[in-house]
Amino acid sequence: VYARNCDIRDLSSQKTIVDSFLNNFHLQGTCKGQSVCYGLFYKDELIQLMTFGKPRYNRKYEYELLRLCTSSKFRVVGGAEKLFKHFKNVLEPKSIISYCDNSKFNGNVYIRLGMTLLDHGQPSKHWYNMKTSKHITDNLLRQRGFDQLLGKEYGCFGKGTSNDELMKQH
Repeated sequence: VYARNCDIRDLSSQKTIVDSFLNNFHLQGTCKGQSVCYGLFYKDELIQLMTFGKPRYNRKYEYELLRLCTSSKFRVVGGAEKLFKHFKNVLEPKSIISYCDNSKFNGNVYIRLGMTLLDHGQPSKHWYNMKTSKHITDNLLRQRGFDQLLGKEYGCFGKGTSNDELMKQH
């Protein structure tokens, strides 16, 4: 589908639709802090979504592009560019930052949007349990800890116990 054949709608006040779409089609699901959400619609069907909010990790920027997500039923040519341009035209942001998981993507969409690479960052660990199909990033593990993420399944071990060792054991 070509983006020129699609309409943009502001979904910022429709969190249920945004969360549902992201949970269905984005690898990481929805996230907190999405204050600006634009959807691309083709024949009245939401096919692509781009969300923005306050930066989570670097307060030097005005906005963070939080999620870009496309329905698995579609390939949208020019959709990201159309949504990003609309965001810039409506809100006229001074600065925007975003992040890319280089283990899954190459970041080319950011180049197409006219963004500049600041840093490659350090590789991160990804923990995956084949029995439960549970995927936990090292960042999430650091933020929440083993006990909060998996304590109900494996028991709580308290402070001072290595998250890495607990993940390897379980």
